[in-house]
Amino acid sequence: MLEMLGYYLGKYGKPIPNALKKGLRLAIKKFDEYQLAKYRGEKSSVKLVDILNLVHPKPPKGMEEIYKKLINGELKSKGTWESKLTEAGQAVKDIEDEEEKQEKLAELKKKSWKELLKNRKLPYFAMLRNLRNILRDAPELIDKICKQLKDEHRIRKSLVLPFRFNTAIKEIEKLSYEKTRDVVIALSEALEISLSNVPKFEGKTLVALDESGSMEGRPMEIGSLFAAVLYKTNDADLMTFSEEARYRNFNPLDSTLSIAQRLQENAVWGGTNFHSIFREANRAYDRIIILSDMQGWMEYDAPTKTFAEYKRRTNCNPYVYSFDLQGYGDMQLPEPQVFCIAGFSEKIFDMMKVLEQDRNILIKKIEEYIEL
Repeated sequence: MLEMLGYYLGKYGKPIPNALKKGLRLAIKKFDEYQLAKYRGEKSSVKLVDILNLVHPKPPKGMEEIYKKLINGELKSKGTWESKLTEAGQAVKDIEDEEEKQEKLAELKKKSWKELLKNRKLPYFAMLRNLRNILRDAPELIDKICKQLKDEHRIRKSLVLPFRFNTAIKEIEKLSYEKTRDVVIALSEALEISLSNVPKFEGKTLVALDESGSMEGRPMEIGSLFAAVLYKTNDADLMTFSEEARYRNFNPLDSTLSIAQRLQENAVWGGTNFHSIFREANRAYDRIIILSDMQGWMEYDAPTKTFAEYKRRTNCNPYVYSFDLQGYGDMQLPEPQVFCIAGFSEKIFDMMKVLEQDRNILIKKIEEYIEL
């Protein structure tokens, strides 16, 4: 809500449309005390109290005092991990001796982490984000942390996908704190468990990963992990392509990170020929997922005719998801069942599921909110 209102004010200024006011009024009434306190946006240019003053919602039953506290600036987060650590900082702010101050702060932080973990008050994603801090502030808690990281129930409930664990592993590997090795092992195991959070697509899938020179670095890192995840979780064939395409076979029981690493290590780093994907593809697929920076114009034109020939040869009409991992905006296949997606986030899987049901689903969802 804060981002929507902030964007509108920055783009168009006042007055605020009544439709937007109505939508904000309906949304804010769904918030409970915890949410209102957590997302009050004190450091934002547009704050939650600004929305309250703008739309004047009638407080739900039992929320009258909460709304008053928010308007008067008296509503604060309580019992969250953020508030616990903030309280530790506030408790030492008046200590003048810097050495004494840091010792006391470290003691209070250690106590806070211990309490949060003991009472399971540290949300799973927050635990991932704060591993570096816990390793530094409370290394004696690492055994407990590792156990909670590998908790299958918590991983499934959190809906955290493998990409988050990969990011955490890379950050932790840079550290030299005690028991860093144990945390990396726990994260690797948690990553494999999190594959259960990846949606399963119906039918047969081809994943085509660009291994050309322009993919070197971050695009290849993202693409290879994405390819490995899909390969392990779905009925998928894996192909890499540069100037030529080639099917790649791996043991699906190998770890996700080992498959991704082998894809990176064995990359050809040549030119980029999108035609080669459809020439090499030798069976019918329900969907083809292309992971690339889309920087390829070998043979001087888009692979539209080659794609049409593949469909005729295999008697299929697959959905094609064309991921532009660099966000350059280039498009290789302007076709009715081709979805071009720039960048990458964990919402991609949800989007892919609904796009196969209705390619106009995103437009319809926006229109539904406009009609409110």
